[in-house]
Order: sequence, then C-alpha cells, then structure tokens
Amino acid sequence: MPSERKLYKYATYLSNCSREAFDYGKCVAEKAGKVTYLACQREFASLLNCVEKQVKRYKRAKRIISIYRHNFSLGPPYKVLLDGTFAVAALKNKINLREQMPKYLNAEVDIRVTSCVLKELEKLGSTLYGALHVCKQFDVESCPHQPVRTAVECIKHMARRMKRRITYFFATQDNELTEALKQIPGIPVLFIKYNTILIDRPSQATIQEIEKPKDQLFEVSELKKAVFGEDEKPRRKRKGPKGPNPLSVKKKKKKTHLTSNHQELGPNAKTGALKRRRRRRKKRSEGQ
Repeated sequence: MPSERKLYKYATYLSNCSREAFDYGKCVAEKAGKVTYLACQREFASLLNCVEKQVKRYKRAKRIISIYRHNFSLGPPYKVLLDGTFAVAALKNKINLREQMPKYLNAEVDIRVTSCVLKELEKLGSTLYGALHVCKQFDVESCPHQPVRTAVECIKHMARRMKRRITYFFATQDNELTEALKQIPGIPVLFIKYNTILIDRPSQATIQEIEKPKDQLFEVSELKKAVFGEDEKPRRKRKGPKGPNPLSVKKKKKKTHLTSNHQELGPNAKTGALKRRRRRRKKRSEGQ
C-alpha cells in the first residue's frame, strides 16, 4: 500500500489536472453500466499526460532548489518577494498563490511585497486594482526607500543587499527585472507560464559563483606545490598480526604439586623435596 506522503503527492499532481480529470470522469459517468475496454482512452491518455508533466515539473523544481539550498544556504520556510506583474499573471491564470506556492516549493512559504510595489500599483489606478488587491493580502517587507522608487529599482536593491546568504525567491514576469536579477549570483526567480508556477534555471552568474571556490582551492594547492615542493606521500606501515588483548586473556595459574598423600605443596616444599632427592642420589653413589 502506498505511503501517506506518496498519496499526498499524487493528489497534488491531480489537483493541477482538474480539467483533464473532469473530462475523464464525465466520460466514465456517461458510459456507466456499459463501459467497454478502452472506452475513454483519449480522456485517460490526456489525464495521464498531464500527471506526467506535473511529476517532471515538481522534480525539476526540487532539483533546482537543492542547488540554492546547498550552495547559498537557502532553506525553508521560504520567503517569496513578488511584484505587480506576477500578481497580474496569477490573477489572469486563476492561481491561488497561498495554496499553490507551498505545494510547488514543497515547504512553508512566506509571501511578501515591498511598500514600493504597493505604491506603484496604487499610482497605476483602477486597471490594476485586482493585482493591488492580491498584493495587499500579503505582509509588507520593509524597504529603506525614501522617496519611493519604482518596483524594478526597489527589487533590484533588495536583491543586491543579499550577498552570500540568499533569503528570498523573487517572483516576477518583468523581463528587464529578470535579466537584472540573473546578473546577481544565487538569486532564484519564479515566473508563471503554461498556467502554472515555474522556477527559472540557475543563471550563468550563479553557476560561476558555485564553481569559483573549487577553482580557488586548486590555485592555492598549485601555488603551495610551487613554493614548498611536492610532498612525498607518507609510507604506510605494514601491520603485522596482532596479539591477543592482554585485558581479555586469563592470568596463568600457578601449578600446585601433590605429595603421596595428595596434599598440596607450596614452593618451599618443592625445593626441599628436590634437595632430599639429591642427597639420596649422592649417598647411593658414595656407597657404590
């Protein structure tokens, strides 16, 4: 029987294929009682294809997030900083960010907006009222911009403030902002495409930053060899057979000598008996 975690994953995949699941269920319901083999093959194939795409999507996200987690100390709960363009796309594609974002990132998510983003949406008027309403649902991240900057400049500044430790995912649909974020190493970018949330692949700057420490270590080792010479490899000592552990070996018992009457003799009695034997032998030799 599949585990509870696997069942939850399959439920997550199916929740993103609701239209295909509805079509397949409708087909089966219409042919209830007279369902034949391969009766709803087209609908089932469509549902299966959708689920396979969702599996690939989640695996891709897990693989990319692991790069940021291992190299830039990015860990849950994740903070997502979004702009107005991302809110507009979420509203257009009917994506519930509070529900879908934790599922996609597979962790707790704290979605935030900056005050500059809110001010910009307010200035743009009623055309972006829906996006403004979406952004106001989330906590406001404090930014030190006085006077207020544009959303692009504000988010660029927030990204540059992070050095080695990355603390935010940046969610945007703005191509200019995306290109600017890609110039900063270690910045994960989220966007909406094909009616779903996706994470952008690591930028070239991020890949170079990941590979840089390895190159520096190699240069240091080469410089050390050039200055001090190449160290000889230490010879390994051959290990012979080991004796028994002295603590685990029983102590030798002293031998006891018995007389004709089977009485125990101590060490003094033993030497006395030897002396008497020697005397007897000496007397016998003299008598002869």
